[in-house]
Amino acid sequence: MNTLKTIYDKIGKTELAKHEVELGLAQDIKSAIDATLLFKDKRSSAWNKASTPLIGLYDILRLEYQSALTASKGIIDLKEKTKTLGIDIPPKMLENEKVINEILKTSKSKVEQLNKIINSIPNLVL
Repeated sequence: MNTLKTIYDKIGKTELAKHEVELGLAQDIKSAIDATLLFKDKRSSAWNKASTPLIGLYDILRLEYQSALTASKGIIDLKEKTKTLGIDIPPKMLENEKVINEILKTSKSKVEQLNKIINSIPNLVL
């Protein structure tokens, strides 16, 4: 009878140890999943914080470029009409033309570069 009791005690401890190992593995799996989800949330939050001002800057530069383009066309139109009428263009308009042309050169490049940066922001879905 003692032998049988000893065998049952060993079997019980073995099964208990097996369940503890399985429980430990389940907890390890849960920890790995939690770490992955936490990483995803932190990554998503960081990229959203970074991309928001970039998108705002992109919009400002795009509007600046479009406004400068409209102004440039206006100056070209003004030159043609003043030439037809035989009057001089006000010097201030010629100064504005230089500024507008410089903005057109630089802002288009900036818009394109910023657009590339924004489009290169990683996909936030894992």
